[in-house]
Amino acid sequence: MNEEFMNEAIRLAEECARLGEVPIGAVVVKRFPDGERIVGRGANSRESRKTALGHAELSAIADACKSLGGWRLHNCDLYVTLEPCPMCSGAAVNARIDNVYFGAYDKKNGCGGSVMDMSEQPFTHRPNFVGGIMEEECAELLRKFFRELRKEKKHMDINMIKADTDEQLLTVSRLADEIWHEYFPCILTAGQIDYMVEKFQSFPAMKSQVEKGYSYYIISKNGEYLGYTAVCPEEDGLFLSKLYIKKENRGKGYARQAFEFLKKLCAENGYKFIRLTVNKYNADTIAVYEKLGFELLRSEVTDIGNGYVMDDFVYIYNMKG
Repeated sequence: MNEEFMNEAIRLAEECARLGEVPIGAVVVKRFPDGERIVGRGANSRESRKTALGHAELSAIADACKSLGGWRLHNCDLYVTLEPCPMCSGAAVNARIDNVYFGAYDKKNGCGGSVMDMSEQPFTHRPNFVGGIMEEECAELLRKFFRELRKEKKHMDINMIKADTDEQLLTVSRLADEIWHEYFPCILTAGQIDYMVEKFQSFPAMKSQVEKGYSYYIISKNGEYLGYTAVCPEEDGLFLSKLYIKKENRGKGYARQAFEFLKKLCAENGYKFIRLTVNKYNADTIAVYEKLGFELLRSEVTDIGNGYVMDDFVYIYNMKG
């Protein structure tokens, strides 16, 4: 047993936690004549891949099989941060794993001794299970994740209502008209505001955008409409097209809560980043985005017709960052 390998499993667990997955990591280590080396890595991916098979152990075993060119993992050990479940313990049996070293115990599903001991079952191959390896570090990963999840749920007092109907899109268009004409006069001319609302944020414009893959969400609390957001998938990421909060609701954390919702959306779909554009002179909004963790990518000027341009910064938020 080598704690170096458990540390790598912990690193993989921390990485998947940043993507909204329960933090569980695993590595497969093979004993070669010249020493031990990692031949397979895996991390929990059930939410992002939307599969019950997205367990860290299965991913690590599959990676090891690919690396070694066969399904029999002779002279191999499995390191995992949480006691394996029945499925993953069975995979260790079938892969001919010699030893399974795990960190935290799972009293509800663990098959390394907690609920049952797979090594005591009359299978043709019986791995040796050893628990409690760096137990506190592995257990704290899980405790921290669920503490933050409970805290997030406690403070998540908004509802994100997807605008799927014409009536809901009409509601969004009315919110857009109100917010744009209240917020942007300090940045844009009245003529450009009218033009952009009609071109990009009117009901017909939104209908057309939805048909092209955009999704609009109404931000609501206790039946009151606070604002709205719009997103569109792009290659490997999510384009945050709009995120606006009504004047009387700003400064209350609602934009941050909406952003947490969008981060979860990214994690669930495996997106690697969130991209947005923001007017170069919109200093207050730029400050909010930078506080949320967005980084400046570039600047761009886009001709939108009728003699108007959008003079923007492009910002990006990396999901693994």
